Amino acid sequence: MAAVNLIGSYNYALVALSVLIAMFASYAALDLAGRVTAAVGWTRAVWLLGGAGAMGTGIWSMHYIGMLAFILPIPVAYHWPTVLLSLFAAILASVIALYVVSRQKMGGSQAVAGSVLMGAGIASMHYIGMAAMRLPAICRFNSFLVVLSVAFAILISLAALWITFHFRDEKTGIGWEKLAGAVVMGAAIPVMHYTGMAAASFTPSGMPADLSHAVSISTLGTAGIAAATFIVLGLVLLTSSVDRRFAAQILELQEEKLQRSEAYLAEAQRLTHTGSWASRLAGDVALHLSEEWYRIYGFDPEEGMSVWKARVQRIHPEDRVKWQEVTDRAIVKKSDYEVEVRLLLPGGTVKYIHTVGHPVLNSSGELVQFVGSSMDVTERKQAEQKFRGLLESAPDAMIVMNRQGKIVLVNAQVERLFGYQREELLGHEIEILVPERFRSRHPKHRTAFFAQPRVRPMGAGLQLYGRRKDGTEFPVEISLSPLETEEGTLVSGAVRDITERKQAEEALRRSEGYLAEAQRLSQTGSWAWRSAGDTALHLSEEWYRIYGFDPELGMPAWEQLLGRIHPDDRAKWQRTLDRAIREKSEYQVEFRILLPDGTVKYVHAVGHPVFNAAGDLVEFVGSSMDITERKRAEEALRRAQADLAHVSRVTTMGELTASLAHEVNQPIAASVTDANTCLRWLARDQPDLEEAREAAARVVKDATRAAEIIARVRMVFKKGVAQRELVDVNELIREMIILLSNEISRQSIAVRTQLAEALPRIMGDRVQLQQVMMNLMMNSIDAMKDVDGTRELTINSRSADSEQVMVSVSDTGVGLPSQQADQIFNAFFSTKAHGTGMGLRISRSIVESHGGRLWAADNSPRGASFHLTLPTKVEEHQ
Repeated sequence: MAAVNLIGSYNYALVALSVLIAMFASYAALDLAGRVTAAVGWTRAVWLLGGAGAMGTGIWSMHYIGMLAFILPIPVAYHWPTVLLSLFAAILASVIALYVVSRQKMGGSQAVAGSVLMGAGIASMHYIGMAAMRLPAICRFNSFLVVLSVAFAILISLAALWITFHFRDEKTGIGWEKLAGAVVMGAAIPVMHYTGMAAASFTPSGMPADLSHAVSISTLGTAGIAAATFIVLGLVLLTSSVDRRFAAQILELQEEKLQRSEAYLAEAQRLTHTGSWASRLAGDVALHLSEEWYRIYGFDPEEGMSVWKARVQRIHPEDRVKWQEVTDRAIVKKSDYEVEVRLLLPGGTVKYIHTVGHPVLNSSGELVQFVGSSMDVTERKQAEQKFRGLLESAPDAMIVMNRQGKIVLVNAQVERLFGYQREELLGHEIEILVPERFRSRHPKHRTAFFAQPRVRPMGAGLQLYGRRKDGTEFPVEISLSPLETEEGTLVSGAVRDITERKQAEEALRRSEGYLAEAQRLSQTGSWAWRSAGDTALHLSEEWYRIYGFDPELGMPAWEQLLGRIHPDDRAKWQRTLDRAIREKSEYQVEFRILLPDGTVKYVHAVGHPVFNAAGDLVEFVGSSMDITERKRAEEALRRAQADLAHVSRVTTMGELTASLAHEVNQPIAASVTDANTCLRWLARDQPDLEEAREAAARVVKDATRAAEIIARVRMVFKKGVAQRELVDVNELIREMIILLSNEISRQSIAVRTQLAEALPRIMGDRVQLQQVMMNLMMNSIDAMKDVDGTRELTINSRSADSEQVMVSVSDTGVGLPSQQADQIFNAFFSTKAHGTGMGLRISRSIVESHGGRLWAADNSPRGASFHLTLPTKVEEHQ
């Protein structure tokens, strides 16, 4: 008799429970996929294994509750080792599923392979689970339905992977799309299970079931499995939710930090005028444009990234070709690029931008995009142009070089000075301008400067030379200054040709040598003293020699200088200097110095004031001349002049001998007569004493008159050292008129005097001044001897300007010699037949030695006038 298949039925409550568990497990799978995707490192491995365990447990629980929902009319037990093996198959399938859906990308081949592996795992779990059944019946499977169930398992796995991959990024809340996906997956997964159950048929068997390691599942057990599944899945979802919340907080903090970072970046880009960009090579499409990029190119950010292609139209027409060549070369070579171009904005504004691009390659090494930055360098360019303008306007040759010694900038003065064209120097090492004998050492000096860059002259204390293009060398002075730029430290060198200065210095050295020799020969020392503090600023070698100081001991102090001035002259010297300081004027003073060995020297000092910008007296410069020899010569000259004057006086008096004899004889004769008369008056019988007394008085008067004449003659003849005293000029004139009165009467000359009253006295030598007056009066008398008509001698005295006394002697004689009037004061020139030609020359010397002046002029209507002035201030001519 043929076996009859057992007819089973389903507990629909358990079926519904299995579907619910499938949906719950599907929701957990979708949630866990997001956590696994978000995690990295060991956290990812923990989530992958833990999630796979929970998901596999849920699938396995759905499967067993679905099997328990199938009720057969015979008892059924389950071999628990086999049950555990089916659980392992479910977990393995979950691992595969979560791994596939947690990847960043899931291609079609990856999805198919994952669904096959996952479907095979689920099918294995199902059929291993059915193999765990222990019942007194034989289980047979419908091959078609088995294949169909496996196909369902693969397709459902593919659908589950697709749904999970696309809904894994739901971050917060329940996620209605995720819930809908879970419902779809939860409803689809049981389809495979119940198709597999339908493939099985059970035929009763007379053999008892092997119940070793087998357990029966009661209703309570079923509830326990369901409860444990919900608890496990619930804990996993709770853990995932907490982790998601923490992750969301962390993400929020990161986003906030990112926003701050982006704000800082935007501010940094604004401050540095640098805009960032990214573009896809295919189609030249912008992927990113920063706000600063829009500002630099003059676009409105509201227009979006579609303005990227319009940027080319904003590049200056003259720079487009250069820009295109640089970018094309970078595309071909897949390399970085830099280019500097101008932008021409719609308003006519021109900007300079410096663009840097960096290539981005895909995994195949193909160029897919460029990222980079565009910096607005307009201000820098303007500064560079201004710097170049300043460089060009500099009077010196300016050279700028980098740390490697390469010349990066020169001005026009360099071309003129060194003979090179600018293009011949740029990019070459600075040693091209250094003489060959110094080139090997120059790089070491350059390195030393860059090690400690500072403003300083080059080669302090050394003689530096430059080398022209034609090989000629010339002396230079170089100043170095470091320049901090974006390209690093540069150094600018100001080169000055000092050929003319060297020649001038050499000429100055020669001139100083000549000056020193001239000072030595003329015995004149130069000096400069600061008025404040009486500090010496300059003292020449000859000055040291004059004052007896040693140059090796340095400049002497003011007190040492004062100590060398003769004590008798110190007050005069100090008065002169104090007046010059007070009046801020030049000064001259003659004084003596007394050296330590007792030597006395005469010095003539001249000082000139020097003022600052405010008009304050700051110093005196001048010279001190040793006039000792001159003083000795002057003393000898004075003695010779005195002798000559004495001879002149004697000669003059010799000419007046007859007149003087008559002058003296007249009072003597009168005295004799009066004496005889006195004797007669006394010899009478009755002596007339009154008459005798009168006669005797006349004798005394005449004798006194004769004595005075003899005294005056003796004074004129007197020879001795000149002695200065206060002299009344009017009295001196009267004395000379009396002395010459006989000669005046003999020549029938009328004398007229106009002598000013209260005339101040002068300081002078009486004898010498008498000689001058006598000489002038005798010349006038001689000039009128042979003149017909009126003979008149006029003598005037009066006060003149500048505290002086003026005396004029005029006559009506023959006058000054025509054509020779300017020679009458020359030595040995005379208009007299027997004249010596020394009278007027000696007279002028005497007047000038008294600080005065003597000159001649024609008298009206005829004759000549002689005028002399003498100072009345004593201290001026001591």
